[in-house]
Amino acid sequence: MKKLIITLAFGLVLLHPPASSQSVVYDILLAGRSVGELTITPPRSGDGADHFRVRGAIDTFLYDVVYVSENRFENGVLKTSMSSQEVNGKLKEKTNTVQTTGNYRVTFAEGNSAATETTQIPHPINYTVTSLYYREPLNMKQIYSDRYGKMCSVQKVATGAYEVMMPDGKKTLYHYSQGQCREVKSQIAGLNLIFRIRPDSVAR
Repeated sequence: MKKLIITLAFGLVLLHPPASSQSVVYDILLAGRSVGELTITPPRSGDGADHFRVRGAIDTFLYDVVYVSENRFENGVLKTSMSSQEVNGKLKEKTNTVQTTGNYRVTFAEGNSAATETTQIPHPINYTVTSLYYREPLNMKQIYSDRYGKMCSVQKVATGAYEVMMPDGKKTLYHYSQGQCREVKSQIAGLNLIFRIRPDSVAR
């Protein structure tokens, strides 16, 4: 049977995330069955910067996907980010974003191929996709996709619910309660995935 490759898109928190010394974990559900988990590492400060890390993993008899994203911020502004994805133990893609004078340099590599510069983003980045797991995007219109190296539009569709249009044309819906992201619904490769926070990770 042909293996189905699913790509995951996450980002990272930037501004004043909730104070916590423990990781926040989400179960990844497919057709009501758990197929993996998403782990949000508590923010870490040091060397005059804030560091953030998220790791997502899906493991079934069809595929094994591991996604890692790391960001470094200074004064709420993104300085560097790295997004990598492995499928069945092999590197599928990797994106690096680095702030330079007046813009960001974004490079992208597929598998073991050489990295190529894909674009330059001229304005400061203050939010990335995974920051949505840390903080409700109040009054936000655009956020940055670490994976695609592009900006994404954000639209509030209901109380505590926001729709993000990814650069590949797919939509992801984020649900919040008391400012904490509780559930994410995303369609990937035609499949409906749900990222649901575990009860022991819910803020008290």
